[in-house]
Amino acid sequence: MRGMYIACAAVVFLTLIVQVSRAGTNLNSSKSNLYKLVYSTDAVSSAQAAAILADLDAAAKSGGRVNLEGAVSEALTKQGIEAKIKKTIIRPASAAGQLTTIIILSNPADEAQAIAVSDEGVPADKPKGKKTN
Repeated sequence: MRGMYIACAAVVFLTLIVQVSRAGTNLNSSKSNLYKLVYSTDAVSSAQAAAILADLDAAAKSGGRVNLEGAVSEALTKQGIEAKIKKTIIRPASAAGQLTTIIILSNPADEAQAIAVSDEGVPADKPKGKKTN
């Protein structure tokens, strides 16, 4: 009889642990850091970059499938900077834990530098640039 009480207590304890761990996973999955935005400070302010990321996160969380190119274009238009942006590059996450990278360029000649700034695998002597999570 005593063994049955101990077994029941163990089952209840394990069930509670599983429920707590699921709650933690759901909380972490709801964070708003879905994208990494790389941009030139001469075309986009940090406030505009934060607003663009917020718009993209809202579009992604709205349910359904998101056309990321369309959502980026819409966010740029909403911020009034679509005329300054000459090229947009969307690089999907290549490994688990990585974020989709969006690069917006006012000068297409800066593409190589922007990719180097956004890529974690580039050597430590990579060019300096602005990166926002």
